Amino acid sequence: MEIILVILVILVIIILFLACYLFFMKMELRRIKKELDLVLSRKTNGLVHTEFTSKEIHDLVECINIHLTEIKSKESKLERRNANFVKMIRNISHDLRTPLTSSLGYVSLMLESDMTEQEKIKNLKIVEERLKRLSELIDSFFEFSKILSNDQMIEQDEINLVAVMEKAISNHYEDFSKDNRRIDFKTNKRKITIKSNETMLIRVFDNLIRNAYKHSDGNLDIEINQNNDKVKIKFINTLLYNNLDVERIFDEFYTVDISRTKGNTGLGLAIAKEFVEQLKGEIKANKKSNKLIITITF
Repeated sequence: MEIILVILVILVIIILFLACYLFFMKMELRRIKKELDLVLSRKTNGLVHTEFTSKEIHDLVECINIHLTEIKSKESKLERRNANFVKMIRNISHDLRTPLTSSLGYVSLMLESDMTEQEKIKNLKIVEERLKRLSELIDSFFEFSKILSNDQMIEQDEINLVAVMEKAISNHYEDFSKDNRRIDFKTNKRKITIKSNETMLIRVFDNLIRNAYKHSDGNLDIEINQNNDKVKIKFINTLLYNNLDVERIFDEFYTVDISRTKGNTGLGLAIAKEFVEQLKGEIKANKKSNKLIITITF
């Protein structure tokens, strides 16, 4: 009888202990929920904490904090992207108005004044140049907008990088030649095969060559070297801007600011950077003496 009584007492103690444990666990879960609601309702980097000794509770809190960190990181990136997009629209809108207003001014002048045919032709050529710039700006704005919102998979094939570069160089050969400038291309192999997207690479190379043409007055050196499993592509040109900040050179708004006087959209390097990163490559810029060196690594 005494043994049964002892067992009953032990069972009662165990039940009371379990009841208390469950009660405090329930209270802790309620506290965690309130803390989680508070963290989610505020734009902070706060995390959920617990002093409860249960391994399950600790695992739950750790899992919650991992997801909180991911959510906060995505929110931060989204906010930066939205802010950049708004800023891009504001900058592009400013640039769109300039050639449009200028073109309208020349058209009004031709309509409201007596001009010779020679003067009209001269003014029409100016209007044509302004409208070409307007078209270029609209195309770049549209393309960069697509880049920011594009989540589709990129099709990649085996391509000869040297042949793609030669194709891109040929697109700009005439521009450099008419200014008595050269594009010197060197490579340690005549055929370098990588898996990539040819259309995107052509656009990257076009933008970098065009950038060198617009923002330099000398020759452009292009080098492609393959060593082991890495391919490095270098674009080297003389600097016109001694105060160029290479840390910000791929920022679309920084390049817009320095390019307005050079007839460029200002988005070329930003688009090149986006495309290179989408192709799982890396692009960097550095200055050496009076040279700008842009290096792409795949």
